[in-house]
Amino acid sequence: MDETPEIPGLRSMILPTKPDCPIKYTFTTLSTSDEPPSETILIVFVNGLGLPQVSWQPTLQLLQADLAVSPSPPSSPASSSNYAITAATYDRYGQGLSQPEHGAKPRPHDILDAVADLSAFLNTLKSRHFPDGHHKTATRLFLTAHSLGAPLARLFAAHHPGALSALLILDSNMANNDFVSLFPDPDLRSARAFARSMFHPAAPNAENLDRSTLPSLLPRSDGPVLTGDDDGGKEKRRLLLRVAGHDPQTFADESLKLWPRGLTERYVQPAWDEYNEGLLSIAGGDPAADGRKVVIAPHSGHFIQKTNPQFVADQVLEVLKMLCGGP
Repeated sequence: MDETPEIPGLRSMILPTKPDCPIKYTFTTLSTSDEPPSETILIVFVNGLGLPQVSWQPTLQLLQADLAVSPSPPSSPASSSNYAITAATYDRYGQGLSQPEHGAKPRPHDILDAVADLSAFLNTLKSRHFPDGHHKTATRLFLTAHSLGAPLARLFAAHHPGALSALLILDSNMANNDFVSLFPDPDLRSARAFARSMFHPAAPNAENLDRSTLPSLLPRSDGPVLTGDDDGGKEKRRLLLRVAGHDPQTFADESLKLWPRGLTERYVQPAWDEYNEGLLSIAGGDPAADGRKVVIAPHSGHFIQKTNPQFVADQVLEVLKMLCGGP
């Protein structure tokens, strides 16, 4: 972005993994109760490669408005738990407002570095904003991840079993696909060349984030199966999962800037649909029996939080209902 965006409550944090570059973040209390909370839900928004944390601001404003009217998510039944709902956004190293000093180019880092930074951010966030006190609360973690943020969230959950309670995926990056191989060779050589320059995991990006290991780290969309948190130390709960995809018609329209519509409809969209269907299995069990299905964001291309923040807010509220014991 050409101008520094206005982000209410912007803060700085030094991570042990990035001691020479402050990470810029926000922390917002969305709702609380008069009684000391017995559980706190922390929603963390994980950026993709294309949009920084400022892109979540419209969604956060909608959530604040919705939860101000109904501090507990709609339809959640009365229970013995009082919930405080909080939210955080952040820019990764080299992204948005988390830039190296003096305009230096971000040093090279890879996917596992970004996952380690996410883990360090969460640990520091909890120690800073949820210090142990007289009333200790259980903090349940809910990641809302867009595009490349989805594989980062999956890898975090795989490396930290039981740390994640819920995951909302918004138009995930196809982590096991180099995007070039979607188009047949040599018939669509020009499309392959363009895809290689723009979308291949080895293509350069402003973060200087090396994505070349991503296909080997997550070779399948339906695995690994991720566990949820534990129920008071008794047994593991199933991860609460929601998968959203772009509107195929809107996406095809937007893709006209890249290549003819027919290429999107014949080669790109079927691969993305199949990938999203596979993601439904990462929470374990039988997705069909559990009623899991891919939710389509109406009139939205790839950048769902930008074009339809109300849809994102609605999906977050649906997950919150499940976290708070709703139907």
